[in-house]
Amino acid sequence: MLQRAKDLIRRGWAAFRFRRHWPWVLVALGLPLALKPVDSGCAAFLAWIGALVLLGRALRWIWDRLLFRVSRRLWMILALMSVLPVVAMAVMLMALSWLGLGAQVSRSTQQTLAAWEEALRSANGEASDAAALQVLRTYGGAWVDHARQLPEGVDASFVGMVWADSHDVDAEAGRKDTYLRAVRKEAGGYRILSLNLGVLGDRAQALAGGQVVFQLTPRKEGREREEKLQIKTGDRRRDTEAPILVGQRETLAGWTKGQALRGSGLFAPFNLPPLAFPIVDWTTGRPMVLTATPETNLYALFAGFRSGDRQALSEGTVKAIVVVSLVLMGLLMAQAVAAILGLVLAWSLGRAVNDLHGGVKRLSLGDFSTRIRPRGRDQVAQLSSAFNEMAGRLQAAATEREERLRMEEELRVAREVQMRLLPDLEALRMPSVRAAILPALEVAGDYYDLFPLSDGSLAFLILDVSGKGTSAAFYAAETKGVLSALDKQALGPLEVADRLNAIWCQGHARRLFLTLAYGTFHPRTGQYQFVRAGHPPAFLRGADGRVARLHPRGLGVGLSATQFKASLELCEGVLDPGDSLIFYTDGLSEAQAPDASFYGEDRLEALLAGPSEDLQATILADVMAFTQGRPLADDLTLLILKR
Repeated sequence: MLQRAKDLIRRGWAAFRFRRHWPWVLVALGLPLALKPVDSGCAAFLAWIGALVLLGRALRWIWDRLLFRVSRRLWMILALMSVLPVVAMAVMLMALSWLGLGAQVSRSTQQTLAAWEEALRSANGEASDAAALQVLRTYGGAWVDHARQLPEGVDASFVGMVWADSHDVDAEAGRKDTYLRAVRKEAGGYRILSLNLGVLGDRAQALAGGQVVFQLTPRKEGREREEKLQIKTGDRRRDTEAPILVGQRETLAGWTKGQALRGSGLFAPFNLPPLAFPIVDWTTGRPMVLTATPETNLYALFAGFRSGDRQALSEGTVKAIVVVSLVLMGLLMAQAVAAILGLVLAWSLGRAVNDLHGGVKRLSLGDFSTRIRPRGRDQVAQLSSAFNEMAGRLQAAATEREERLRMEEELRVAREVQMRLLPDLEALRMPSVRAAILPALEVAGDYYDLFPLSDGSLAFLILDVSGKGTSAAFYAAETKGVLSALDKQALGPLEVADRLNAIWCQGHARRLFLTLAYGTFHPRTGQYQFVRAGHPPAFLRGADGRVARLHPRGLGVGLSATQFKASLELCEGVLDPGDSLIFYTDGLSEAQAPDASFYGEDRLEALLAGPSEDLQATILADVMAFTQGRPLADDLTLLILKR
């Protein structure tokens, strides 16, 4: 057991890689130390780091392995087309709600202030102080002062908000407050009618639900005259101008009205758009800006909907809440269904494309048996079907290619066998004989053979089987076997050709025939004789360059069993020293140039009339130059006997 534990530890240490496993080390060391009684904050921090790294690696593994690469793009598109519009709409609704709430508070407060200013103007129109205060009795906090002079910057018809010394007798010395004031000129001075604005903060607080923060700042000089907004009312014929009130950063005074709201999360307090009021410092006549920032939260906004001792929900409110809730729930469910449907579609499309990618990868590695199951009926499914058809055709082509390679290998072997059937001129030690064979295909239907006879002469054969390829090569080999069995010493060329024709006619149909030239040649005496059975004529080239065609009569082997021997004509003669007999097959005379013209016997005769040290090499080189590298249309065989 101990040895097994040691082996386990040794294998674990051998497999350990610090760069890859260090998060596990932090978790393994940090968790025990983070527990009581040790309870180390540093250990817990290390454990959290390791856990977060492992979580990131897990998410990375899910992203790389479980999610298709194409689906990531689809999901990003889905997020851009669904999630972001929802977020943008939510932000837009929140912004509109925030601006709407601020506008409602501002409108109500401004209307209250405008109503007080109008009441102050009406009271200022009264002749007596008592009558003026009587007009303002419902507003409370009104009084009248008389002064011989007005502060600098305040005109005789001034009506507006001012920042002046506090009128409260219990207030501290030097304390100031905001008031509404209207000035009227009278005999010996001015009457100043004032109205306390403390109720204005109460109004804003009641509308918003939370505290109101006031700040008093100097107004930038000339700002009111320089920047104004043209505002069109419902009546297009009436336009009004609204100045943009901008205060400097310096804060002259600040105070709050009401208690701050409490809450967190969804019910956390937030500020509404600030309200701006033009105000004048009564002492100096300096223009200023009074900014009021109301505070509220969702609980304060919907406080009117909760029931209590004096509040209750109306039937219309309940219906509105139910309708709005149902609409929101419906939108949320529709969005959830759309998101799930988008994820399913992205997963399906990603899986189909991933299968197609894997199939292409396996196909590129040579696995032509790869097939993909089409998913659905869309273009990707059609592409999968097309891939399967392509893979099937490639598999069939690969099978055909293997079969072709196998046949080519068999033909290569057949060619080697055929070449071994040809006589070995070096082994026969016959320098007076030159021969060559050029197959048009892998194997040739032409054949030549040499048979040394006991009297020192040489029996020779050159033949051409009708057709090309393996069948012609097979019949040529068959002819060699038949000819090898005949007694060429006792039989002359006529008898050998006749017997060969008789055997051929017995075993083959008339449509299959061959042409040949067979005879004997004595290298020492130069005596020769041969028969031509449908073969191209031979050429006799003298040492002096004279060329003669030898074309005795003869019918092709296999064309007639009864008239063959009678059609043959024996050609015989004696070669002088330096003379040559040239035999060839029609593959030489019918060799074609690129312009489709044939080499022809006349060109061969003219070539033979010229000087040449190696007659065989000269003929073959001239044929290759004539064809300009084009493949031969038929097998070419050349046999030259020279004394």
